Amino acid sequence: MVDIANDSNGEHDRAQSYVIFRLGGEGYALEVMRVQEVLDVGMLTKVPGGPRSLRGVLNLRGHVVPVYDLRVPFELVIDPKPARAPSVLMVESEVGNETRVTGLLVDRVSDVLEFRHEDVQPAPQLGLGKATPFVRGLIRHQEGFLLVLDLDRVFGALGGLDGGGIVT
Repeated sequence: MVDIANDSNGEHDRAQSYVIFRLGGEGYALEVMRVQEVLDVGMLTKVPGGPRSLRGVLNLRGHVVPVYDLRVPFELVIDPKPARAPSVLMVESEVGNETRVTGLLVDRVSDVLEFRHEDVQPAPQLGLGKATPFVRGLIRHQEGFLLVLDLDRVFGALGGLDGGGIVT
């Protein structure tokens, strides 16, 4: 589990840590404070009749945790036999007054990096003036960009969290 101290002084120029992961050949960034831990995919139990994005459930220290495949809402091809075992980001979400833990299946987690607030550029306006739905910003990194994930919109798209997740 990653623990990050909160910025009690309200300084915006301090760096924020992001978990960097790959999915479908793209690099993504997610605030460390939303990630509880990163796991290698072990045994997932399939749930018959569940939504297409629900890859199964896993046992996390005695709790049942749903694991969703980000490839589905991102409209990426699902590789039935990937060359490398995927990773699961265990992330926290707020549902009503409850904090729930949900697994998100990604290709691999590569780093935890720090970026300043001003390094995050607004999401690009594409098409009819709408921003890409799951991206809230971009960070210039190496030769390209990292897409800063809007986790709340991802959960909104997955939609089936009413009966999922665990209360912590």
